[in-house]
Amino acid sequence: MNSTITTSISPELRSKHYVFLICAPENFVHSNGITVLLNAAVSLRSLGMRVGVVPSTSTTPTYARLAEPYTALPILWEVPLGCSAILSDTVSKERLQEVRTRAAQICHYTMAPNGLFGTEGPWGNRILIQPGEKQAVYSPHISTQLPSFYLQTHFRDLEPWIEAASHYPSKASGNPSRLLKASVYPGKGHLKPAPNELRRRIIRSQSQLIGRFYPPTKSALYELLASSDLMICYDPITSLAFEANLLGIPVYIPLDWDEKAFKNSFPARLDGIVYNDLPEFMHILSHGFDQQSVVLSYRNALERNTSVILELLHFAFVDVSTTRSADQINSYWDSRQLFFASLKLPSLAGRETMKQALPARNASELLHDILERMGEQFGRFSRMVSIRRRGLERRLHSLLRAWTS
Repeated sequence: MNSTITTSISPELRSKHYVFLICAPENFVHSNGITVLLNAAVSLRSLGMRVGVVPSTSTTPTYARLAEPYTALPILWEVPLGCSAILSDTVSKERLQEVRTRAAQICHYTMAPNGLFGTEGPWGNRILIQPGEKQAVYSPHISTQLPSFYLQTHFRDLEPWIEAASHYPSKASGNPSRLLKASVYPGKGHLKPAPNELRRRIIRSQSQLIGRFYPPTKSALYELLASSDLMICYDPITSLAFEANLLGIPVYIPLDWDEKAFKNSFPARLDGIVYNDLPEFMHILSHGFDQQSVVLSYRNALERNTSVILELLHFAFVDVSTTRSADQINSYWDSRQLFFASLKLPSLAGRETMKQALPARNASELLHDILERMGEQFGRFSRMVSIRRRGLERRLHSLLRAWTS
C-alpha cells in the first residue's frame, strides 16, 4: 500500500465507522458490482479504517463470514448507530428505513442507473434520495451528470488470458468472406435476432451462448471468450463487455443508450464496445481496435483505486460544498425513466437459446433446427413410452402376485 496515501488520510476520515450495505454480498463470484464494493471495503481496512458490511436485503443472520478473499470483512446484521453508510442499488424497505434511522451520514453509491430495473420486485432499484443524503455513481456510464468514482476490479483469472492475447494476431478479419465464431451473452437483457449483416458473418454451429452460470468457472468463461471472434451482448451495463475487450474481442450491444457521451469520459478505454451502430462495429470487425491501449487503461485504473476510494469518502462524508439537492437528483432520474422502461429490464428467462439471437440463415442451419426439434419430440415420445411401460410392468407384477398367492 502506498505509504504516502496512508499518511495523508485526514483525521476526520479516519474517525468514522464506514458501513457498506451490499445486496447479497456472498454472491460476489457472479456479480462485478458486489466485487467492486467488497474490494473497496478490503482496501479501506488495509488503510486502518473501521469498516463493516451489512447485507442490504435481509435482516436475518444467515452466515457469519464471507468466503475468500473476503473472510476478514466483518459481517454486521444491524446498521451501527452513528455510522457513515454507503448504500448500493438494491436495498429492502426495512433496511432503508433502518439505515436512515441509525446512520449519521448516507451516500448512495449507484452501480446501475437508478430505476433501470424498475421500481418494484427483487430487482427494483429506484430509490428516492432524501434531503441530507448524497449520491455518487460508479462511472459516467451510469450517469454523466452526477459525480462518478470508478473503481476498477482486478480480474485475476483473466490476467493469463490477457497476457496470451497480447501474443496472438489481432481478431480483425479483413476478409469479409471469412465466417466468425461468436459468444452471445443475454445477461439481464432480452435476446433478439442480431442484424442480418452481422449474422451473415457468423458460424452459428461454432458459436456459444453464455449464461449466468455457464461456463461454470471464470477460467472456462475466459477460455470461451478467447476462442471467439466477437461477442454479441444484450446487457447494456455488464462488465463482461470490458473483460472481452481486454482480450481483444469486439463487442456489439444492439441497444441504444440515452446518455451517449459517456464513453468520452469513461476512466478506462472502451474502444471495442459498440452500442447499436452496426456500420461502426462492422468496421471494427474488419480493422480491429487498439487492445493494448484498453489493457493499459485497465492497469492505470487499478493503480488509481485507493485514491478513488478516498475521494469517494471525502465527497460523501466530508465535503460540504454545494451539491445538487435531493429534489434535483430525483428529477434527473425521473427524466430517464421512460428510456429505462423501454429496455424492459431485467429479463431473466432461463430458456434462452442461441437461435433467438442467431436464427437460421441457410439450408444447413434450418435442417439442423428441424433435426433438433425432431430429437426433442422423439425424446418426449420415448419418455412417454417408458412411463407407460413401467406402469404396465407394475400392473403385470401385481396380477402375477395375486395369481400365485
